[in-house]
Amino acid sequence: MSTTVDANARETSAIREDTAAHRSTSPTDRYSQRQILVAVAIGVLLLQIGFITSYVAAFHQPTPRDIPITVVADSALPAGTGQQVVDRLNAIDGHPVQARLAAGTYETRTLIETREVMGGYVIASSGPDTLIVASGAGSSAATALEGIFTSATADMGREFVVRDDVPVGAHDNRGLSGFYLSIGWVVGGYLLAAAIGLLIGAPRTLREAGVHTALMAAYALVSGFLGALIATNILGTFTGHLLPLSLLGAGVVFATGMFTMGLRAAIGILAVPLAILIFVVLGNPSAGGAFGSNVLPSFYAAIGRWITPGAGTEGVRSIVYFHGTGLGQPTVTLVVYAVAGLAAVFGFTAARSRRTRSA
Repeated sequence: MSTTVDANARETSAIREDTAAHRSTSPTDRYSQRQILVAVAIGVLLLQIGFITSYVAAFHQPTPRDIPITVVADSALPAGTGQQVVDRLNAIDGHPVQARLAAGTYETRTLIETREVMGGYVIASSGPDTLIVASGAGSSAATALEGIFTSATADMGREFVVRDDVPVGAHDNRGLSGFYLSIGWVVGGYLLAAAIGLLIGAPRTLREAGVHTALMAAYALVSGFLGALIATNILGTFTGHLLPLSLLGAGVVFATGMFTMGLRAAIGILAVPLAILIFVVLGNPSAGGAFGSNVLPSFYAAIGRWITPGAGTEGVRSIVYFHGTGLGQPTVTLVVYAVAGLAAVFGFTAARSRRTRSA
């Protein structure tokens, strides 16, 4: 019993010494108040300029690019008509669409439901043609297709009508509700992680790391459920998707929060501005909310699906409008962030604990 008490006392003393050493090397001990204020002002200014630059660069000139569509030609039309239209569409300057032939309207609908294409153009032998869109996959792409075909059909001397096969909900204006729901989950995740880091600090023992992780997991479950409840049962934006949206929300919150906590364990207080840079400055404009990946600049289109705001936005669309089709990639993204955060938290905490014991 005496040996156990002595060991516990030594461990407690070591932890206190490590804490004291941490406090003695805090920024207020190494730099003057004026230097700290200047550094904080410069850091905030850089984030502000980055925010402005990122959002303006992403949204100032949305341009359609490689929107996948099908072309269906009525059987009464001359042979080769469909291929001619495909070639003509693919030759448009800037390549706004990526057209391919489909056997019929049924195949086009199937490809839209499986998220392989975002629209279809049905050439009629008599009367106006039909442009099939899916605003549930992104209203910006549907709007862009209407503009593209308005110009293209004028050149071909044809007319068309629009049919939305996967329309957004009556209470989901322009399909933006899923984006805002995802952003809310993301903000909650990194704010809780930032608050823990600023008020308590990075965990010093594996036990503390476990407590912080358990708190984040519990918070993720509660906030994911509440966000989904508000969007489904209270506001009626999405109906009948409470459980899958709750699980998605919990995943978004946990992945974002754990990744931020991992940054805190790795680099200290600089984790907060870095998390804002990743999730807000880069993540929000590339998430596919106001403008989908097919109308955003290439850089934002490439990174959007690999940051949690984009994963959450795409996940909501997959659940609400496509019966879960397309959930694989958002799931992979969330798992990667969560695992990376867990590895950083427990890895750096274990290393810190070993140094404390050695001391």
